[in-house]
Amino acid sequence: MNTYNIIVNNEVIEAVEEQGRCKDTIAYILMDRVYTLTSQLKQAVDVRIAQTGEAYYYNV
Repeated sequence: MNTYNIIVNNEVIEAVEEQGRCKDTIAYILMDRVYTLTSQLKQAVDVRIAQTGEAYYYNV
């Protein structure tokens, strides 16, 4: 089970756990969070897989 860190200004703002959700569901959840945070903060938002540190690329 993966955990995804949502990062703004090199600081983890939120961690989202997969919790058995399918790939498409987690992608929609992360896209929603990134869109919302980008709109609110007017800054770049990055999503990384917590265990590996690599960037998470979502495509639905």
